[in-house]
Amino acid sequence: MHTYTSIAVGTDGSPTSLMAVRAAASLARVYGADLTVICAHYTASGSMLNATNAELSQIEIVSDSDAEHILNQAASIAEEEQAPRVTLVAQPGQPASVLVEAAQKFGVDLLVVGNKGMRSLAGRIFGNVGGNVAKKSPVDVLLVDTRAEGHN
Repeated sequence: MHTYTSIAVGTDGSPTSLMAVRAAASLARVYGADLTVICAHYTASGSMLNATNAELSQIEIVSDSDAEHILNQAASIAEEEQAPRVTLVAQPGQPASVLVEAAQKFGVDLLVVGNKGMRSLAGRIFGNVGGNVAKKSPVDVLLVDTRAEGHN
């Protein structure tokens, strides 16, 4: 039987990323796996923030001080889902890179990410976290369908 022993999920505090946290925590409970919740903190370049296309200018930025609050939210969700062992990590860097690096750093065998932005113009042009993680990950990736929340 195939099983996972260590699962990591990324969150930026958005409702869609918290849906991914809930899915990862539930899987951790089912598999009895360790769960690592990662919040990448980073800033966007000024040129991106001054973009004329409204969709391209909506770049969420997570500061290092935001990361602690976001991780506390995620910890509550993991507790609700009864994940057995949870580690919270705030890591500087771009989200996709931080998650891919986490696979080796934390011995993860499954990465969980939301699919936000995968169908958007900005996602197709500049890439998106879910797509980039899926392309570069050395381990299995679960893309959580977050369309139910209407935030895609």
